[in-house]
Amino acid sequence: MTDTATPAPGYRALFRHPVAARLLVARGVSELGDFVGLAALLLLAYDQTDSVLGPAAVYAARTVPALLVATVFSGWLDVPARRTMLVGLSLAGAVLIAVPAAAPRPVPAIVAAGLLGAVRAAYASVHVAITAEAVEAPLRLPLFGLSAFANQSGQVVGLLAGAGVTVALGPRVALVIDLVSFLLAAVVLAGLPVRRQERRGPRPPATAGIRIIAANPVLRGVALLTLATVLSGGLPETLAPDLAAGGWRPVVLAASSFGGAVFVLVVGRRGWLARVTGQVVAASALGAALLLAGLLVALDAPAWALAVANALVGAGGGWLIGAQATFARLAPRERMGQVEATIVAGNIVLSGVGIFLLGGVAVLLGPAVAYLVAGVVLLAVVLAARPDRLPEPAEPAEP
Repeated sequence: MTDTATPAPGYRALFRHPVAARLLVARGVSELGDFVGLAALLLLAYDQTDSVLGPAAVYAARTVPALLVATVFSGWLDVPARRTMLVGLSLAGAVLIAVPAAAPRPVPAIVAAGLLGAVRAAYASVHVAITAEAVEAPLRLPLFGLSAFANQSGQVVGLLAGAGVTVALGPRVALVIDLVSFLLAAVVLAGLPVRRQERRGPRPPATAGIRIIAANPVLRGVALLTLATVLSGGLPETLAPDLAAGGWRPVVLAASSFGGAVFVLVVGRRGWLARVTGQVVAASALGAALLLAGLLVALDAPAWALAVANALVGAGGGWLIGAQATFARLAPRERMGQVEATIVAGNIVLSGVGIFLLGGVAVLLGPAVAYLVAGVVLLAVVLAARPDRLPEPAEPAEP
């Protein structure tokens, strides 16, 4: 069994690792470019339709193809060599984003956004799979931490830069920047060292990931905590426009992403979040942060206090890098892509359903009640699942 109590190595060790370094650089380049392109697609859709339904369609289009990849087509994720898969997905992203770059109109933008959602879901799943296969256990949590930091910071910087470039120079320039980022990521990933192809057997059915998770009590418990967490993942951003005005509105809106970025950067190099016990503690802290946010809203607290509460909520959600480390450690490596895709599918469904339901609660009973319900649900799942009470199976042996 892997000694998860050993402190995780520092981030410098990642950049000395032949696989982790390239995964991390490619992820950073890709995330920044993705959000530059997303900002361009959103503004393009709005300008061309003169309605918020345009950007909403861009977001909605990303969901269904991603869900199909993570369910119906998940069995294909572990069939090709994983380096080939990552390079191919990056090139596919470049081809897709070239369509709205060449024809900046709403329909090409929406279609490209949908197919890019599928590419991102597949890429995220294979990224975790190659991490489990080729990166040693002590380095996985730091890698997941820096990858999450790249996502959070890329979201903030990329959306701002993409919006600025689109307004100043037009959407085509921003989309070309995204295209170049895909090509750069492909070049970086093409340099991954060639590994011996594992025997993965015939393509498994779409339900194999669910069965693998259900058969392992630790993975089952961590999966339940993950789904309960993503249920309220977008709540701070959803409620922010209703809770703050003027100059405080963007602060309250961005506070959750900022808190999450800081948390994963600090905790990713510490070993305690690799333990299931640490993950349960962090998930419980997230539940408490949601309750605190609800209390502050109910007391009509000032905007700065709401920003702090949202930052704590975002930080609490950062425990999911520990969940990734647990899945990479305990799931069969030859099926890791499909197992991660199953979690991605669950996250897509639960996050969408959760925001819809909690948004309805906020409309009917107020934002404070929405925060409180989210916190109570998460804490109830923590008490019911408690995977930290179960013995953890040993990590699969190195091939």
